[in-house]
Amino acid sequence: MTKEEAASRVKKLRDEINRHRYLTHVLDREEISEAALDSLKHELTQIEQQFPELTTPDSPTQRVAGEPLPEFVKVQHLTRMLSLNDVFDYAELAAWQERNAKMTGQTAVERSGYFAEIKLDGFSISLVYQDGLLVQGATRGDGYTGEDVTVNVRTIEAIPLRLWDTDHPLARKAFSGRFEVRGEAYITKSDFAAINTEQRANSLPEYANPRNLAAGSMRQLDPRLTASRRLRFFAFGLATDIGQETHEQEHQIAAALGFPVEPHSRFCPGLKEVEAFLREWEEKRKRLNYGTDGAVVNINTCDLFSRLGVVGKAPRAAVAFKFSAEQTTTVVRDIELRIGRTGAITPTAVLDPVRLAGSTVSRATLHNADEIARKDIRIGDTVVIQKAGDIIPEVVQVLVNLRPGDSSPYQYPKQISGVPVIRRPGEAAHYVDVASLAEDGGTVETEDQRHHRVKVVLNDVLKRRLEHFASRAAMDITGLGEKVVAKLVDAGLVSSVADIYTLSKEQILAVDGFADLSAANLLAAIEQSRSQPFTRLLFGLGIRHVGSETAVTIGQHLAEQGARKLPEIIGYLRGMTVEQFAELPDIGEVVAKSLYDYFHHPIEQKVLDRLPALGLRCEIQPVTIKQTGPLAGKTVVLTGTLSRFTREEASEKIRSEGGKISSSVSKETDYVVAGEQAGSKLNKAQELGVTVLSEEEFLTLLSQNKR
Repeated sequence: MTKEEAASRVKKLRDEINRHRYLTHVLDREEISEAALDSLKHELTQIEQQFPELTTPDSPTQRVAGEPLPEFVKVQHLTRMLSLNDVFDYAELAAWQERNAKMTGQTAVERSGYFAEIKLDGFSISLVYQDGLLVQGATRGDGYTGEDVTVNVRTIEAIPLRLWDTDHPLARKAFSGRFEVRGEAYITKSDFAAINTEQRANSLPEYANPRNLAAGSMRQLDPRLTASRRLRFFAFGLATDIGQETHEQEHQIAAALGFPVEPHSRFCPGLKEVEAFLREWEEKRKRLNYGTDGAVVNINTCDLFSRLGVVGKAPRAAVAFKFSAEQTTTVVRDIELRIGRTGAITPTAVLDPVRLAGSTVSRATLHNADEIARKDIRIGDTVVIQKAGDIIPEVVQVLVNLRPGDSSPYQYPKQISGVPVIRRPGEAAHYVDVASLAEDGGTVETEDQRHHRVKVVLNDVLKRRLEHFASRAAMDITGLGEKVVAKLVDAGLVSSVADIYTLSKEQILAVDGFADLSAANLLAAIEQSRSQPFTRLLFGLGIRHVGSETAVTIGQHLAEQGARKLPEIIGYLRGMTVEQFAELPDIGEVVAKSLYDYFHHPIEQKVLDRLPALGLRCEIQPVTIKQTGPLAGKTVVLTGTLSRFTREEASEKIRSEGGKISSSVSKETDYVVAGEQAGSKLNKAQELGVTVLSEEEFLTLLSQNKR
């Protein structure tokens, strides 16, 4: 790999890792498995080790993932909560040991030994005690700042509200002043199964996995809900120095003070014993009643641990050894195609049910047509599947020798229920015309070949569109969430966004779960949404490629053209050409074509024409652009995550001060505001010499206009 190739790959890896780390650690939502994300981080680490000059302070290898959510009070960690670097095989483990030996001497490492412990698949928290009483529980957050979840921590019975009295001489020191313990909140496999049994009994959706449920439970605003989730806790270390000399001793102190500790952890005199521990528990992990994807190997003595120091996000003296993903074989019985809100088709393999990594698997993602063709996956094939990260199933190999003699390569249908299936140039996904589908409703089943059925649940498409329309960032219809949308659609009361505004109290009361007050509240929220700005309506319509910033750009153009009322706005947009859309700031050809197609689609136009008649005002407010001030006439790009603003709030603040928001960095950019986990845009700004502002500097700049 040349340096140029490495630089290109590093940039792509950083952007992708930062995106998935934000989804996973801030929003508690996974798009790829933890194991897949680990492999991306591992690849990035290896490239940066090969080309050290490519390592930058904003690399994911140099910082801790995550940031606090705004719903909780933020708290500062007195001692940074670190993450761990991963190793994936015994050669890498030996290389880690050799690096430490070079820094401190082989004798020091041998004298220290190691402490190996099972790595729980849970949610890290910090517990602070003052004079023996629990005073604070906090999440990891970004390592420096976490969220105060004390009320939720108190619901975990495994965590003592007061430290246990003990005769342990060092543990006694924990009762004087501030004392901090760190550990993992988790949900056992048996409790997780019981919770999902309750979900099924109540006709509620099942949870995906214990780890996500633990994280979501800890971040619940209602502690009663957290208490119902049966969270457990294992302590794994002390953040306060009370004289402990080894990591093993930290476990002993924690246990003496009343904290549960992982019972299988052990001291290992050398790397040979560490390897034996790892091999033992990679084989025996299925017996554990909690999820694990590996083990943590620590330099045992605290003094040597401290002397080795920290590199980027992680201590040098500890690593996470990742167990290999489990695999099994099964048969592909069908390939099912599912349509999303934008019309994108996602293929899924329907499998003979098999047990994998502690759960029953009957489906696996196939990603897209290219992936199916690359692996040559056919109906009837025997395949090897693995639960990536012990969570998400995927097909990793086709056993061609077991293939039926009459099999044929899978072909995407050319149409679904009479609607053409298309693939746009440069895109991996296939699409159908969602607008046409959404009018029909119901379930369509089309057989284009003898070996496969294409199932399209059209009501699901409609539900996703309605959920987006009612979301907080769009029309903000409180009470019209996923469950209510599903009930309204299933009852046949809503078949387009316009139908929301035809609902009567009598119709809503006829839907299961509604009473007078809840029906009145929903109608009030619907009524309030009639006056939302047009930019929110435009975003809520779910036009492909049109996000909230694009909606604002179009709104500003409409204001400049004098279009105010909804009917004239719709008429004006229908009259715009692709070229005219593309001339607007930050709107390229792809977005322009998508806008043009939407405003010339006959079915979408029927929906739009109904909205003014149904009382939607959704006007464009006159734009008052400040002519003076630090941001007047300036182009600003936001990157990374801000702690004091959401992205929408920061954008609105910039616009209100006369600035313009751009999604890309160029020579015309005046400022780049860089928050946590800033990525390629920050690099681009530095390359072009664009002024980069931290969040604090951004706030200072805004305050200049108020002096």
